[in-house]
Amino acid sequence: MSLQGEWGAVKAGLRHFHDLDLQGAVILINGNVEAFTLGELLNKETAVVHIEKANPMISGLYAVINQEFCRHSWSQVPFINREQDLGVPGLRTAKMSYHPHHLVEKFRIRLN
Repeated sequence: MSLQGEWGAVKAGLRHFHDLDLQGAVILINGNVEAFTLGELLNKETAVVHIEKANPMISGLYAVINQEFCRHSWSQVPFINREQDLGVPGLRTAKMSYHPHHLVEKFRIRLN
C-alpha cells in the first residue's frame, strides 16, 4: 500500500469510526496528538489493530500506544492481530519484537 493509500485508509477509519464499530486510543502530549490507534474486536478470541501511528521522534511511543490500547480495550482477549507487515523490514521487526504466539500465512489468489 502506498502512503497515499494508507492515509486514505486512516481518514476512512476516522470518518466511519462508529459505523465500523471501531475502538481507538490517542496519546496527547502538551495538547498535541502524538499517537493514535484504531482497531476492532473480531471475535471473543481475537482483536485486530488496523491502524497505529505515532510520532517517530518520540522513542518508545509506538510501543506505549500499542500496550496501553490493548491493555485498556482488550485485556480479556487472548490474541491481538497486528495486521500485515507488508514485507517491510521495519514493520516485520516491530511485529516480531512482540514475540507473537503464531503467524498466519497469507495467500493471494488471482483469477485468469
